[in-house]
Amino acid sequence: MDTVLQITGYIIPALVVFLATYIVLRAFLDRESKMRLIEFKQSKLREALPVRLQAYERLTVFLERIALHNLLPRVRKGEMNVADFRIALINNVRMEYEHNISQQIYISTEAWGMIRAAKEEIISIINRNAIELLPELPGIELHKKIIAELAETEEDIITQKSIDQLKKEVALLYDR
Repeated sequence: MDTVLQITGYIIPALVVFLATYIVLRAFLDRESKMRLIEFKQSKLREALPVRLQAYERLTVFLERIALHNLLPRVRKGEMNVADFRIALINNVRMEYEHNISQQIYISTEAWGMIRAAKEEIISIINRNAIELLPELPGIELHKKIIAELAETEEDIITQKSIDQLKKEVALLYDR
């Protein structure tokens, strides 16, 4: 019986030391694992931030390029008639959009929806005004008609709203 008590006397403290060591080591490893995960996430954010900022920049340039007050003078050539000017404007908007379509993965769904809505609204304004004119009239007539509508209704504000949304999202990137 003495030997059993002696063995028990050695085993119980050894188990206590083992459990204490296990608990301390486990807590240390868990904390270390969490720290490494946080560091990994931070390094990924640091790597992704420049790419996301570039996407916001490119989409801002896209919105500025398709804004009608910028698009009309850039696309219009002197010899174009209304039909040719309309097609050139719409093709230019669509080409710009397709060139930047991959940027949607870096921005919010809401911002991308606003960008798509801006593109569609601009195409709608072009079509609505072109339909009211004879196709063989000089392209300058369509230019004047669209500018007159913009002056009356401030329709060009859709691109500015989209740019403002992009700015808000960029500000959120820096608030993290």
